[in-house]
Amino acid sequence: MKVQNGWRCSVFFLLYMTHVAWTQRFDVIGPSTDIFALLGEDVTLPASLSPPLNVQRFEVRWVQNDLSSVVLLYWNLQIRPERQMQTYKGRTALFPEELVSGNVSLRLQDVRVSDGGLYRCLVTSERWNEETHLTLNVEVVGTQPSISISTTEDQQTRLECSSEKWSSRPEVTWRDMNGVDVTSQSILTVQRDDEGLLRVSSIIPIKWEFNVFSCLMRSNTTRPAYQSKMGVYVFSPNVSGWSVVFWLSMALCVTATVLLILKWRRMRGESKSCIIKMSSVVLYAHFYN
Repeated sequence: MKVQNGWRCSVFFLLYMTHVAWTQRFDVIGPSTDIFALLGEDVTLPASLSPPLNVQRFEVRWVQNDLSSVVLLYWNLQIRPERQMQTYKGRTALFPEELVSGNVSLRLQDVRVSDGGLYRCLVTSERWNEETHLTLNVEVVGTQPSISISTTEDQQTRLECSSEKWSSRPEVTWRDMNGVDVTSQSILTVQRDDEGLLRVSSIIPIKWEFNVFSCLMRSNTTRPAYQSKMGVYVFSPNVSGWSVVFWLSMALCVTATVLLILKWRRMRGESKSCIIKMSSVVLYAHFYN
């Protein structure tokens, strides 16, 4: 009888331990797509447990690329800043009130270019461990595009639209006063600076006659954001002040119309979300006899 009771206790204990082990199993769920962030903004790198277990007594470790590059370590009910990379100190946090529901997302403040790359989130309990990974892309929007005019040795007049500090190569579009896309006539040059960012220059030949040109630089990312900036440059030799005002007004009307069309298309959902910066130039020439 004692042997039988002992056998029953052993079976019960084995079943209990198996149940405990299985109830501790979990998966760490991350995003299915890359995360995008603008330079200097705050971003959340999402991660959570399934099922949504209480992780207050678990270890949560966020690393970049490899296990030695610790972005944040949560262990023994608190964050351990002494184990953290210096570049991340004071810029990272979890969501303490949501740990009970399995939320192990990382909050990263003041995003830097160096923050971009692969991240791993590792969660460890007494009996189980799992991880997920994701990629953070840091988008740096370039400076306000500027347009300058020059003449080559063979007397070819041309316009140059330039901007710098882009993290990725932007889409450049030239249009004339009639809204015709003349980008195919341009030559694009992209150079990388010491910070790893891009300087973009687009040169287009023009005729020595009145025209209005716009140069648009558009981010290629799919961020749900939209920005626009406009600058106007007037070149008008031997023209009266009233003429300058007139043609400047025309240029403003044309560029304003372009912006309104872009905004309307965005509201209608017909164009992709993007980041646009625009600069315009007005060229006037006076022919001499």
